[in-house]
Amino acid sequence: MKTGPEGEEAVSASSPIAKITTPIVWLGGAISTVLILAAFAVTIYAVINRYALNSPLLWADELIGYSLVALVMFGAAEAYRRNDHIAIDLLSSKASGKVALVLAVVSDLSVLAFAAVLGTSTWEAVTFAYSFGSYSSGSIEIATWIPQSPLLAGAALFALAAIEKLIGRFTGRHSRQI
Repeated sequence: MKTGPEGEEAVSASSPIAKITTPIVWLGGAISTVLILAAFAVTIYAVINRYALNSPLLWADELIGYSLVALVMFGAAEAYRRNDHIAIDLLSSKASGKVALVLAVVSDLSVLAFAAVLGTSTWEAVTFAYSFGSYSSGSIEIATWIPQSPLLAGAALFALAAIEKLIGRFTGRHSRQI
């Protein structure tokens, strides 16, 4: 089996679950890319307004902060799916066979547990903010559940990617790489 990000996609793309989850998680990565470009454009616009036109934008920092949360949550699941994430491979790089599989499964279960905890706590925060009707106190007055929602979407994307990897590992359609 091939390893690495390209091989990982080729191996896992053959599983039926991957045909559903891969485009969804990929779309999250694409949204993250667009948000990176948008945050960059707003930053350039804010710098020009502040230093060249002497007219600082009050809303730019807040909007970029909301965008950063969203782009990280949408992009992290795609990075995990492609094995482009940062990993501590002290043990996994030396493991082979069943030990490597066990380490990979434990890693994927940890991601799934993280997604569950993040999703549950974010769901509670979003539903509370929505029912309470809270708004942000910054320059952009927005219902607080709106900038919290990408955390919920990111948790769902992480869960989908972890489930895809776990199913692939047990059916032999996914490499053993963590």
